[in-house]
Amino acid sequence: MNNGVTVDASQVLRMFSELNSRQQKNVYKNALRKAGRILQKETKTQLRSVVGKSINHKNRWDGKTLGNGIKLKVDKKATEAKVHIMGDFRLKFFELGTTTRRLRKNGANRGKMKAVHFFKTAKDNKERAIFDNINQMVEESITRIANKK
Repeated sequence: MNNGVTVDASQVLRMFSELNSRQQKNVYKNALRKAGRILQKETKTQLRSVVGKSINHKNRWDGKTLGNGIKLKVDKKATEAKVHIMGDFRLKFFELGTTTRRLRKNGANRGKMKAVHFFKTAKDNKERAIFDNINQMVEESITRIANKK
């Protein structure tokens, strides 16, 4: 037994056309934000599999955790959502790896990091799910905003 509400496409389009432009923009923003959160959550899961519990450890420079460095931004015009890992500079080293680091003076070896590609893996894993569910997210957002009126 399905307790959900069934809505056909023509009804959704009619409800969307009844919304004003600000509400229409909010519909798209909400759908993009939901889709972006799927990728953001998967990225954090992949990062956790790489670094373990230290995902929650604060760095000594600004007190932020590695998980807080995975950012989501929906632009003002609601045309795109960006998920990036540059909120914390250390994440770049996990994603891309580093070359062998040496000191200038005596050439002491400070090691290198292998590329883990946690963000690329998360994107590959969830890209299909995001694009498959975007229409459903838009419909949910339309019905929620239309019912709020």
